[in-house]
Amino acid sequence: MDTIINKVEQSGIVTLDLLSYKPSKTDYFVFDMVPYLFHGYLLQEKLFRAEMGLIDWHQYRNKEVVLYCSNDAIVPYWAYVFIASLLQPHAAFVCFGAWEDHQQLLWIQRIKALDYSIYENKKVVLKASSDVPEAIYVAATAKLMEQVQSLMWGEAGSPLMIYKRKKTI
Repeated sequence: MDTIINKVEQSGIVTLDLLSYKPSKTDYFVFDMVPYLFHGYLLQEKLFRAEMGLIDWHQYRNKEVVLYCSNDAIVPYWAYVFIASLLQPHAAFVCFGAWEDHQQLLWIQRIKALDYSIYENKKVVLKASSDVPEAIYVAATAKLMEQVQSLMWGEAGSPLMIYKRKKTI
């Protein structure tokens, strides 16, 4: 009986699935301004600063945080800057806006923070997925180009060659 040989496994191709780094709503903290506004709509500076002083900012250590206001209150820009300054020493990443607006920004941040040295001189295929935005692939490509021997697109069994490092003599 003939032995089945897995040529993909023997090729040394490593697959990078960027979808596995997609942030979900449970992966980050939301800092909503509404609970810190008088009657949910008015920022009173003295009261606001006092309330910010009572928050245990350590709870955000190494977390991704999205700042936003869940209603249509007019919040002065300095308030967001103030909160960001309090979060910055603790949080891994802070951004402003609704989750839907910043999911991709958080995702790109994660892609940029990956340790790409594990792909040094390897054949890497970026797994194709319509659930991964182009910006994510572009961010990963920029980092991979510094490390890989070759970069491909698609599936390990039938990848499309994108880049191959020239051999140096």
